[in-house]
Amino acid sequence: MKKRVLALALTAVMSLSLIACGKSNTGGDKTGGDTGKGTTETQQTGGTEQTSGTEQTGDTDNQQKSPQDFKTFKIGVCEPQAIDEVVIRRDYYENYLAKKYNVEFVFSEQVKDTDDELSFIENCADLGADAIISYRSEDANQMAQVCKEYGMAYVINNQRSPLVEDAFTGGYENFTGSFAADQPYVGSLFKDWLTKNASDDGSEGFLITSSLAYKGNTQHSECTEAALSALQEKYGLTYEDTIKNLAVASAPIEVANDKNIKIYIYPGVSSQNEGWLAGVSTALQTGNYGVFIQSGQSFTETAVVVDEVEKAFKKDIKVASVASISNSLLNAFNTKDAFGNSSINMASVKSTSMVSSMGFVKVYNALTGYSNLNIEASGDPSQVLFRMWAIENPEQMSTLSNWDVAGGNKWIVDYNVIDQTLGIYHPDLTSEGIQAVYDSVNFDEAKSRLE
Repeated sequence: MKKRVLALALTAVMSLSLIACGKSNTGGDKTGGDTGKGTTETQQTGGTEQTSGTEQTGDTDNQQKSPQDFKTFKIGVCEPQAIDEVVIRRDYYENYLAKKYNVEFVFSEQVKDTDDELSFIENCADLGADAIISYRSEDANQMAQVCKEYGMAYVINNQRSPLVEDAFTGGYENFTGSFAADQPYVGSLFKDWLTKNASDDGSEGFLITSSLAYKGNTQHSECTEAALSALQEKYGLTYEDTIKNLAVASAPIEVANDKNIKIYIYPGVSSQNEGWLAGVSTALQTGNYGVFIQSGQSFTETAVVVDEVEKAFKKDIKVASVASISNSLLNAFNTKDAFGNSSINMASVKSTSMVSSMGFVKVYNALTGYSNLNIEASGDPSQVLFRMWAIENPEQMSTLSNWDVAGGNKWIVDYNVIDQTLGIYHPDLTSEGIQAVYDSVNFDEAKSRLE
């Protein structure tokens, strides 16, 4: 209980503690933070003395280590959702990564708010945890401070943005930065697909669900902007408002343009906006839209109405959506519409093992003494970004469905990939080098390695 009271009081004293403490050595206690001297330091963690390397400077420390050179690290995993991806991630962490890299994982129940996350972090501290991987980025600044007080490394699943900026600039040596989708790249997948698949005159009409772009969701706004940009360039359109303003509209809007091409933006998601699906259904039932761009993952919710409209209007509706590798996506590609085409035409997918490995790599490098790999050239905590893949046919999806499966043995980011990102194996590695490794993992590369 004493720890709980301390955690809740931290925000109020945050600025004072930063001034009073100056340069904290917390990272050197549990996160293997470097001393700036290129030497090997002895650290005390959970009552067990161990040897941990520091930032490498090319001298006698510049040697490979192994996971067995360290104590068994314990890592807490904070999950805000209860979805299939979480089940896959737990299997990947617990049954794949743990045994090779000599780590244990502590998994949260569904964390819904700040109090839930504080409680989870406190429980992890009681269990002697060394790090937190958080898939919930709200209040990241406060959580970084709490983890610092408990001597734990901390990483978040979010792109650097105003929402989390204070964590990046707060001077927390235990904060290892973030990992997230390369959102402009995600947008480019939609732009490329739309450019190739829209008709020459745009007469089919375009419905774009902008999801939570109006609430600041970067992925949703990037996808919406990319679709509007593709249409603008393909048809030489002039809009009456800027693309950025249109993408973040909080109410449904008909996009006025000088060619009178029908473009309709519908914001919101069914879980947060009552009547969302009914509104999308109404728009589709006008028969005005033959291309349906979904910036969020809603293809399963809209599948029935799309099928009904296709049959009623004898109009083949092309659907492109953000998605994750799942049975639902496999079924969508294998389900034929009234025209004999897959019920989804393009999915921008992410690999669960890719996303999950990034969080692990960041905290593991910190814990093993390679904190320098989590710092950009500017001195700020680094981001590692992953690129989604465009899947456009059942054959690709059939191959993909065998990878990143709970209980399976084909992980897109396997030991071969992870080993390339760890300082213990590559003492001269840089944060840019880690990014290059992840950039090299694509569908064709994974297929050559896994099949």
